[in-house]
Amino acid sequence: MLRTLTLWGLALGVCLAATAQVREVWLYEYVPPRPESIARVERMLRLSDGGYLLLGWTQTDLNGNDALAIRLTPNGEAAWIYQIDSAGFDDAFVDATDAPNDQLWLLGRFTDANGLLQTQVHKLSASGQPLGVQTLVSPPNTHLRPLGFGFHHTLFALTEGINAAGESQLRLYEGWGLNFYFAYNFRPWGASYRADMQKTLSAIGGTVASNTRQLDAYLLFAYDFATSYGGPARGFDAPAAIAPYGVGEAPTGYYTAVVSEGGTTGDDVVLLCQNVVGNIRWGYRYSNQLHDDLLESLVVDAQNRPHLLVKSVQWAGEPFERHTLRLLRFSAQGALQEDAALDTEATAEAAGLLRANAAGQRFVAVSSPAFLARVGANGQYLWRAPLPFAFFTELFAEAGGSVVAAGEQILRNEFNRETTRRLTVVKYAPSADLNGNGCVDDADLLTVLFAFGQSGANLAADLNGDGAVDDADLLLVLF
Repeated sequence: MLRTLTLWGLALGVCLAATAQVREVWLYEYVPPRPESIARVERMLRLSDGGYLLLGWTQTDLNGNDALAIRLTPNGEAAWIYQIDSAGFDDAFVDATDAPNDQLWLLGRFTDANGLLQTQVHKLSASGQPLGVQTLVSPPNTHLRPLGFGFHHTLFALTEGINAAGESQLRLYEGWGLNFYFAYNFRPWGASYRADMQKTLSAIGGTVASNTRQLDAYLLFAYDFATSYGGPARGFDAPAAIAPYGVGEAPTGYYTAVVSEGGTTGDDVVLLCQNVVGNIRWGYRYSNQLHDDLLESLVVDAQNRPHLLVKSVQWAGEPFERHTLRLLRFSAQGALQEDAALDTEATAEAAGLLRANAAGQRFVAVSSPAFLARVGANGQYLWRAPLPFAFFTELFAEAGGSVVAAGEQILRNEFNRETTRRLTVVKYAPSADLNGNGCVDDADLLTVLFAFGQSGANLAADLNGDGAVDDADLLLVLF
């Protein structure tokens, strides 16, 4: 009898990856005042109370787009909505941070009556009440485009200044007074990724023109130490993502992923490991022969190992062009430890987001068709669930194995034409119905029992995501 049960448990474990389920915890949908209008997400941040802040814009009849901020409670309910309009047509909130006196500061893009981009900071109370607006000072006839907030001992507002000749500068505004600090002569693309409100040291990526390589990636660390990367001669190199590694608010350094074009292999992804002053510790150039490889996501796990989600474009430019997604993992010393193709439809619309939680579990959101999955070793799906939207903006891998995804839901008419987009956020949590038969029963209990005591990041029976199958997981099934 015991042998039979053992074989049954092993068989369940083999097929679990294809059948394990998750449950929807909550779903939030923002419907504009005029339902057929469009709403878009520029960014989503996690708040210290476990809630979320959605930043973006919504379409209006009068003045194009209004800047939009929505604070969600941990239960997915809207605590407040802040919508603001300016004289122009291109308004949006792009970043936020907490500030002294329990204030929340929103960094926004607005246009003035002359059509010039402005950067504004809107100051709100915790309950969403407006407390004031500060417009950052910019030179005459200059667009000032907000990039995000950054930190190095104090707050910085990061912006791109574009003069009448179309020349770009990185312009920094320092401190809680947001006074102009310094300008750097390169085109900024963006700052290191921040998924929450932590004040971590920022790095900034951009590009500079080069006589020999056309375009080089330019990297600025701690607003003081600059370095650049140039690939093959007459090539183009641009930063695609920057992520800090280390412990605490002062990271040890940064992983920088650069898309490098040139040579005989098309576009490649170059991963650089740099310290906080920009010195390169190691680098790796990833390429599929005769393919173009483009970066989708870069994340760093608790062991300071970088993980990349790369889109490989096969037979680029040909009638049979198709895109595939590959999952890469490197050691902290730069050795490639994993290179696995994800099971997706190989279409030209393929795109993805990759995130990891503190327990080392990895989650991926994939488009065309849109789905969410927990990914184990070698690209294996431990569970997979359809997403209620076509285009995703952000993905949060929470403690306990839960996932929160934000995106845009497309509504279509009877002729299958896109009519509008709805801002949508959904939270999923692992379900104790491990085999997906619609019932938590003996089969699910046996799956946990046969995995009991095991540890690692590739265990579907680890329901609470703490890296081990233990009493907590058993209790979840029993209840």
